[in-house]
Amino acid sequence: MSAFAKVSASRSRSLKATISGIAILGASALILSGCASTETPAAEGGDLSLKIGTILPQTGTLAVLGPPEFAGVDLAVADINAAKAGIEIEVTHADSGDTTTDIATQSATKLIADGVSAVIGAASSGVSKTFIDQVTQAGIVQISPANTSPDFTDYADDGYYWRTAPSDVLQGRILGNKIVADGATSVGILYMNDAYGTGLESNLKETLEANDVTISGEEIFEPASTDFNSAITTLLDSDPDALVVISFDEITTIAEQLASKGFDFSKLYGVDGNYGVITSEDTNVDIAGAQFTNPGVNATTEFQDKLQALVKEQGSAPLDVFSYSAEAYDATTLLALASIAGGATDGATIKDNLQAVSEGGTECTSFADCAALLTDDPKTDIDYTGLSGPITFDAKGDPTEAYVSIYKYDAGNVTSWVEQVYGKLE
Repeated sequence: MSAFAKVSASRSRSLKATISGIAILGASALILSGCASTETPAAEGGDLSLKIGTILPQTGTLAVLGPPEFAGVDLAVADINAAKAGIEIEVTHADSGDTTTDIATQSATKLIADGVSAVIGAASSGVSKTFIDQVTQAGIVQISPANTSPDFTDYADDGYYWRTAPSDVLQGRILGNKIVADGATSVGILYMNDAYGTGLESNLKETLEANDVTISGEEIFEPASTDFNSAITTLLDSDPDALVVISFDEITTIAEQLASKGFDFSKLYGVDGNYGVITSEDTNVDIAGAQFTNPGVNATTEFQDKLQALVKEQGSAPLDVFSYSAEAYDATTLLALASIAGGATDGATIKDNLQAVSEGGTECTSFADCAALLTDDPKTDIDYTGLSGPITFDAKGDPTEAYVSIYKYDAGNVTSWVEQVYGKLE
């Protein structure tokens, strides 16, 4: 997919996922405390015309997340346009790269010049930090399907930053509870030194220590690191019951170096940043037994089939993972619903209506159904519950309730879904 390819596609639908609690802990829910863009002219026939852009990874250390996120956006655009419900969307895709490049800021500059009202992205919290000011200060909404750093909750964005993925306050504690439930009493942590890595490590560590688990050792590495042998040796010398790796695609090298030391991968835990990086095509290492958390529901077969049909139609490779595809779909849908609710497609209008269409009011589970409610009576208060879950934004742009799925690697690096855990942030 080219850096600024404009895409239109087909298919539809949304589904609220069923949930499973943390049965092993005997709980059904986890309660956690813890220059403006101009209005886009109406399209032919009087419909609103919404122009959006994406800044998502086509290259870089998180490129594994790009294909499912792009597909999620494109499927939502197709569904919205096919609904003929009073709004037409045009999307321009751009690359985010990673924190070692300035690709994201270049993409933001291009999209701002193109007159978009909203930007979907980035996937990486660290990358989002490189252009959040650039976008939000231009009066453009930024909504990420995958940013999980707690730093964004209180970021000074004047209300223009939103996300459909929950803060790592949630993922960190669900991962910690999973490790405790699996019986570990000492844990080593290898994590990268960026907003994502340090935020997730902090919440994971807090949960483990609250459950009387000993942190046997911690090693931090820079995102550009390529050799982890020294850090791994230090961590394994403490003989932990479990080892958590918080990384992006560095997991491939880390896993190979762990294997060279005879590591038992049933003791390995990973996170959304490195889930799905190692696939059945990777024959240098087999990480059977490793478990990973990934914010969001397990994509339904119906949704996966629609995404696969879409990428096939576009001439792209089949999807290997579906991480954040539902969150990307929901982010796009919410932008359109906020525009309809506000009667305009400028950034300020979208910003002012995003929370309202995500919570309270009449529940609806697809763009077409939600848009019909708004069209019948513009004063209708709707509550969009999407493919990724209930969402329910707070005033700071964070989802207040969400799911985190747990996946396990089997022999041959084939992954299987274990369960999804519901959590509420209060």
